[in-house]
Amino acid sequence: MPTFPFGSGDLPSSVQEVRDEFDRLLDRVWHGGLNTAPLDGQDWAPRMDVYEHPDSYHIRLEVPGVSAKDVDVSIHENTLTIRGTKGLPDAAPDTVRRLRSECRYGSFLRRYDFDEQVRDEAISANFKDGILSVHVPKQPEPQGRRIQVNEVE
Repeated sequence: MPTFPFGSGDLPSSVQEVRDEFDRLLDRVWHGGLNTAPLDGQDWAPRMDVYEHPDSYHIRLEVPGVSAKDVDVSIHENTLTIRGTKGLPDAAPDTVRRLRSECRYGSFLRRYDFDEQVRDEAISANFKDGILSVHVPKQPEPQGRRIQVNEVE
């Protein structure tokens, strides 16, 4: 009769426990240096889309469960930084048993480096229905101009 290499106390008692252990394994690999972007040691990072238009960039961040007051957008040396916090929901009473926990909470930080100069003073950000939209105008290309030569007497 074949024997199982684990004692009966070592076996998960449900499929959910197997799934939870697999998720923990993936999290250890994810945070173990193999591929950390965009997390880089964070608990979670919102998904980000970046679009380039002829005269601007548009950045879209999905931040469900976060309010506009919990998001900060800044620019320094052509690097846009978006940081924020997604707070924990109210604690459940002791009589409630959590069956699954997939939602991520805590602080986040996302950065994007622009390849060309942007107009810092003209950047705008809007927040609606858990979506942060950031409009980043490009710095216009310098246009040459004709310089008048004045005759001095």
